[in-house]
Amino acid sequence: MAQILIIDDEILLGRSLARALAQRGHEASAVGTAEEGLSLLDKLLPDIVLLDMQLPGLSGLEALKKIRESDPNILVIIVTAYGTIALAVEAMKLGAIDFLRKPLDTDEVAIAIERALAHARLARTVSFYQKREAERLSEEEFLGESSKAREVRDFIQKLSGLSVAKVSELPPVLILGETGTGKDLVARLLHFKSAFAAAPFIEVNCPTLPRGLEEGELFGYEKGAFTDARQSKRGLAEVAEGGTLFLNEIGELQLESQAKLLRLIEQKKLRHVGGLRDLSIDVRIIAATNRNLEQTVKTGQFRQDLFFRLNHVTLTLPPLRERKEDILLLAEHFLHRTSGQKAGPEKPKKLGEAAQRALLSYPWPGNVRELRQLLERAALFTAGETIEPAELRLQAEAASAVAVGSNSEVKVNFGPDGIDIEAVEKQLIIRALEESSGNVSEAARKLKLTREALRYRVQKFGLKY
Repeated sequence: MAQILIIDDEILLGRSLARALAQRGHEASAVGTAEEGLSLLDKLLPDIVLLDMQLPGLSGLEALKKIRESDPNILVIIVTAYGTIALAVEAMKLGAIDFLRKPLDTDEVAIAIERALAHARLARTVSFYQKREAERLSEEEFLGESSKAREVRDFIQKLSGLSVAKVSELPPVLILGETGTGKDLVARLLHFKSAFAAAPFIEVNCPTLPRGLEEGELFGYEKGAFTDARQSKRGLAEVAEGGTLFLNEIGELQLESQAKLLRLIEQKKLRHVGGLRDLSIDVRIIAATNRNLEQTVKTGQFRQDLFFRLNHVTLTLPPLRERKEDILLLAEHFLHRTSGQKAGPEKPKKLGEAAQRALLSYPWPGNVRELRQLLERAALFTAGETIEPAELRLQAEAASAVAVGSNSEVKVNFGPDGIDIEAVEKQLIIRALEESSGNVSEAARKLKLTREALRYRVQKFGLKY
């Protein structure tokens, strides 16, 4: 229940309303002037102030300004018998959360109070998670002492320090790099280190958008726009209003959605599927992909105009094998973090000298993500304090290590026993299907195969998809 202060020159009505609210479990007080109410703020610490606009002495709008200056967390509901649209708009601009007209109905006031409290709870919850995400990222950073890691941090610092009035005035950013190099981490750092960190950060994994509903999910739709559109729905671009829309694996976005995205970037506008009017949207676009977009432009899978628009500010993340001097530093960081997540006191595991040499000689086809997962597994299953090569299980990993670059260049570490090419092909198909959530058409696109060709291989290897 809430602490409520009623400021109304009709003091008898104010006291009557206070008793009615007390019967509903609230603690409510009533005073007749703004001056009396302001003097009680520090003593009562109200959650909500019901504020009359027509008051003797200080007016309601002047009192509203002073309440907001005293404590911006106090929720103010304006009440008046002389309400106009202009007055309501002015009060809302000053921070009022609702506007009620006299004569007041007790049930209507109770509903307005519950609505305001629910709004405040939601705002506090969102603020908590945003603050926690920002704190977590401040511990992560983009670690490394190599020149390439420093270049990435410099890029993030310069871009996140740009000063603009609206977030949509920030340029779109295209992040390129192999799987596991940290594209999503960089996108989050760009958002949470900017002046718009308190606004939403909405991440969209483009390959997981349902085919046929992609436009509606991204840009919203109107009731009746298609068979299952039983009610209108806001798109993810609207949900990100004032903040960042991060489109991960943008190379998988369908051409129809690419056209709408281009319009959103250039004109700051979108239109719902089945809608008749444009909506102005203030949002920043960050996109990432491990695909060669120039190649997809040539094959007609990606719009050239969108590629040029996105490619204005581009960051290519280095694979881990090109910054070997960072491997041990990252490994120690992941081991330290893993030990901190376990219950009870436990010293962080250490890497033996042989294990360090093994890590430095490994090609890391899965990049930093693979290193993190491998260290977490080793820390979990190593009984002693020191991790040796056997706990890393790198020999098995290295024997089948195949890395595919963004230009489809294949790098293979054959190891002493060579590789089983059929096993590699099977693993590629399994990974493509897993990353496509079992969608055969999507997995076929990833492997540049026809759907029929992929189905043949699925049957050949006895896979169940």
